[in-house]
Amino acid sequence: MKPHQIEALKFGTKYGIITGVIGIIFTVVLIALNMLYNQSIEKTLSGFVVLIVPIITAIYIFKKKNNSLAVEQAIGVGVITALVAAIVTILFTYLLTNFILTDFWDNSAAINRIQLKEQYPAITPEQLQENIALKQKMSWITYPFILLFNLCIGFVVSLLTGIALKTK
Repeated sequence: MKPHQIEALKFGTKYGIITGVIGIIFTVVLIALNMLYNQSIEKTLSGFVVLIVPIITAIYIFKKKNNSLAVEQAIGVGVITALVAAIVTILFTYLLTNFILTDFWDNSAAINRIQLKEQYPAITPEQLQENIALKQKMSWITYPFILLFNLCIGFVVSLLTGIALKTK
């Protein structure tokens, strides 16, 4: 590995851990405010900010420290940051949903049931139960989704940041 690759790996890992910890704090605040199951646009946008700002910050500090930045370096730092943050988030989500809030999936299903009834008033009880059962069966998809989502956002944000901050 070249020195810049090792440095990008270190930066990405450091800021990925920081991003993951910020995400954990965000989730704890949501729990404290009884907003964990809330699906508002404000909560979604706040979650984006929690992921995007540390990626941009990591790339900016990387550039400042090295007095130069190539788009490839920005992508490296950003994607590694997003990857490490995803791993931290997946581990925390697993602990949260299986050991801390053991009724998490049941609560999610209850909220989902209410939302489905509101969206589709003509839904039959059988259809409703089928839909909820399928979603509960597919809850494992949450973990790879977190990984893919973080990597996609990390790539796009780091590409745009790299283009904006690259040195000539």
